[in-house]
Amino acid sequence: MDVRYNALAVLQSEYDNNYTRECTVFGRQREMLIRLALRKEHPWLELKHSGMDVTFCIGSVPCRFFTDDPNHPQKHGFFRRNQVDQLFAPEDTEPVVWRFVIERAMTDDDEDQVYLIGYNVFEEKICEWRHQPTAGALHSVDSTTPPVVDLPDAEISVRVPDDESDIEPASETGTEST
Repeated sequence: MDVRYNALAVLQSEYDNNYTRECTVFGRQREMLIRLALRKEHPWLELKHSGMDVTFCIGSVPCRFFTDDPNHPQKHGFFRRNQVDQLFAPEDTEPVVWRFVIERAMTDDDEDQVYLIGYNVFEEKICEWRHQPTAGALHSVDSTTPPVVDLPDAEISVRVPDDESDIEPASETGTEST
């Protein structure tokens, strides 16, 4: 989501519109996924297809990503499977297609939502996970009180873009002053 927010933050000129913003966001998210997989920092992440329909595996599960309505996907190709998607499932109740879906916020007061959704061969939603920005509080199920543990202070800093390429340099006009 940081890649999305960073791209949208810099695409605010009079020449930007929803098309230029969303194309840039898609391109940057796609490139981030490709580079993340190629760095091999996460043993569970593997790049399977680096085309425009980029497909990556989490473990052995092929996934793709879209910005769309998670309840009524409209994007052309949303359900299209490429050569690395699971083509057959043993039962109708098992997902054959996995999609990360980013649901854009409708207002500035709302936040984008991220879903991981599995669909069966009939393009029916079988399972859905929605990212929750806050974790639920854990609580004890018995009457035992755990021992006190001292925790270090949290490290807090100002967030900076991960990649300086997110910041566009001033363009040159081609004229030089002497």
